[in-house]
Amino acid sequence: MEQDNLLSNNTDQNEISLVETFFHYLSYWKVFIVFIIVCFALTCAYLLYTTPQYRVASRVMVNDNQKGQANMDFNTFSDLGIITPKSNLDNEIEILRSETLMRSVYDSLHLGVSYFVEKGIKQEEIYKNSPFFVSIGNVEKTGYFTVEKADQNTLSIHSGKENFNQIVKMGEDVISPWGLLNFKENPFGMAEYPITVVINNPVFLPRLTIASANKTSNVVEIAIVIASPLKGRDIINTLIGIYNQNAINEKNYVANNTISFINDRLSIIAKELGSAEKEVENYRKEQGITDLGAQGQMLLASSGEYNQKVNNAELQLNILLNIKDFLSQASNAGNLLPTNMGLTDPTILSLITSYNTALLERQRNTAGMNENMPNVIEYNKQIAQIKDDLLKGINFAENTSKLTIRELRKQESMYLGQARGLSTQERESRELMRQQSIKEQLFIYLLQKKEETGLSLAMATPNAKIIDEASLTGLVSPKKSILLLAALILGLILPIGIIYIKDLFDNKVHTKEDIIHTVKAPFLGEIPVVKDPVNEPFPVLKVRSGVAEKFRIIISNLGFVVSGQRTKVISVTSSAPSDGKSFFARNLALSLATNGKKTLLIDLDIRKSVLIKTLDIDAQHGSVYYLSNLTAKLSEIVHIGKYHKNLDIIPVKIFPPNPAELLASDRLETLFREVGRLYEYIIVDTAPVGLVADAYTINQFVTTTICVIRAGHTYKQALQDIQEIYKEKKLNNLTCILNAVPMTSRYGYNHGYGSYKHSYYTEG
Repeated sequence: MEQDNLLSNNTDQNEISLVETFFHYLSYWKVFIVFIIVCFALTCAYLLYTTPQYRVASRVMVNDNQKGQANMDFNTFSDLGIITPKSNLDNEIEILRSETLMRSVYDSLHLGVSYFVEKGIKQEEIYKNSPFFVSIGNVEKTGYFTVEKADQNTLSIHSGKENFNQIVKMGEDVISPWGLLNFKENPFGMAEYPITVVINNPVFLPRLTIASANKTSNVVEIAIVIASPLKGRDIINTLIGIYNQNAINEKNYVANNTISFINDRLSIIAKELGSAEKEVENYRKEQGITDLGAQGQMLLASSGEYNQKVNNAELQLNILLNIKDFLSQASNAGNLLPTNMGLTDPTILSLITSYNTALLERQRNTAGMNENMPNVIEYNKQIAQIKDDLLKGINFAENTSKLTIRELRKQESMYLGQARGLSTQERESRELMRQQSIKEQLFIYLLQKKEETGLSLAMATPNAKIIDEASLTGLVSPKKSILLLAALILGLILPIGIIYIKDLFDNKVHTKEDIIHTVKAPFLGEIPVVKDPVNEPFPVLKVRSGVAEKFRIIISNLGFVVSGQRTKVISVTSSAPSDGKSFFARNLALSLATNGKKTLLIDLDIRKSVLIKTLDIDAQHGSVYYLSNLTAKLSEIVHIGKYHKNLDIIPVKIFPPNPAELLASDRLETLFREVGRLYEYIIVDTAPVGLVADAYTINQFVTTTICVIRAGHTYKQALQDIQEIYKEKKLNNLTCILNAVPMTSRYGYNHGYGSYKHSYYTEG
């Protein structure tokens, strides 16, 4: 109830109801509809013009030796000493992402040229369906041109940007601004002309997303977002194919170098073995040696073991010397060392492995680089250091082998000394046979390793095993449902933000809450807005209207303020013109009159009154005449009962040049004394308190003052002035009302009760 607002200065008014806020924003429903329609229209236009982007993905399992996933083929032959390049999952992912690999895909699929046809208002790429293919030697510049069919075997090329127009035949070279073009017919093409051909820049290669499926496996997902799913599948499949082929080539590189080394050594050993066998044969013929005696067999049995050890030691020494010779040759500087030659020294084998690994890393990571680049120089330094350590190790092993051989020969000589009885010819024959045996064993050993290496070469497997073929996984953009939902949300958020900012910078009073938050004076009530207050000066005459009911509530609340007074003099003022104080004053007076109260409406806004014009009062004299004429009588200025029998009016007929002096005269006191004996309620329409001091002058005769505040018109700053007046008690019993409140009020509940109130207050 409005009466409760009389205690507003003791009530906490800091909370704003969520329902009121909702209805405030709901009052701008037309703005929301416009924004939603605009957002939906923009979204539909975006969907219409945007080329859909699809996601194509494949999953492969990459060999990772660090996770124990080496191929079984190489585990089977690991005892042969064949080194296979070891892979690390992170390194392999980086290789898959490399620009070098993608450039190979770019060249393999001829992605430098794209073909488009118009589909409605946008262009759509036709991958592999173009009726012709364009090959271009050297791309001089990027751009595009349009191709149309001239006749059966002739095409018309034109580009407005490059000012290029030419008729060309299929298969002929064409000099163009983009490079040397050649058109070839595609027998499987089905697209219609015209066709837009785009020459792409190879710098902007297709971007793929390559990532490990999880931390515990070596499964890698390769994905691409692209307008043509078929093109995306070809890119991913070609990438995997080239990657696997490169991995096989890298693995075979070691085996090929080993076979080449073995072939060279076999050629040399074969000649040496032939010479040794010939010497043994000639010696036996010359000396007539056929067999060893039984005693010689027994004496030499013990020396046989040492003889075998000497042979093995000399074999190891021979291999070391061969490797040392291989390293010392400048032509072998970049070649890998064989690792399956039968060496037993673990230190030398480890150094050979490090040397070969360094060469492979340099080959992989510096492909295409100049020798003077920092990465190449750093790798060369590492390789030189490993080579130096390897040579030192070989020298040390060589010296150790020679020392071992000398010791073994001493032991052998000890046993041979016991066989001095044997003929000199037999001993010389054994020396020759021993040389032959060494050469024969080395030759057989090399043949065996050649076969084993050839077998490993044939069984080389790719690094990546395809788990899922490249396939379309779904539409990435534009996602129609999400965009339409976003358009709806944006259509709601934007007007909310605009309305919020508008409210933030709004410096006008709109609601009762705006008033009672600042002004602690009693609040009497709200007056709804009247469409035409000039042509309908007394809307309270419609007794069942909302306006009439609001005035009745104000009169009820006013009774708490002026109770106990015989004659109630009520001054009506405002902070500024056009706040509706005159409208409120005359309707308040008429409402009191219809309630049976003898009421007088005095117009003392003697500076700028419109009452007489609005009410069309035919009066000869008014309040100014009375104040300025000492002989004037009250009956001469009172206009009696035109609108109601209980309502009399004293208008302003003329505007004086000295309004302040007239209001300060004794005649004003006389006027209030005379009318106070005749009327129960006296409503005084005064000038705005924010502009002149007339209201303060009249205040001495006033019981209470009503300050009219107009919704959407009065500035919030004026509320501070009204509060100051109330706080300092410059006006007697200052109260406030809010005028011209829209039916769709800012925070009120008129939305919820609008139809009910309309039917309740409507006459009939």
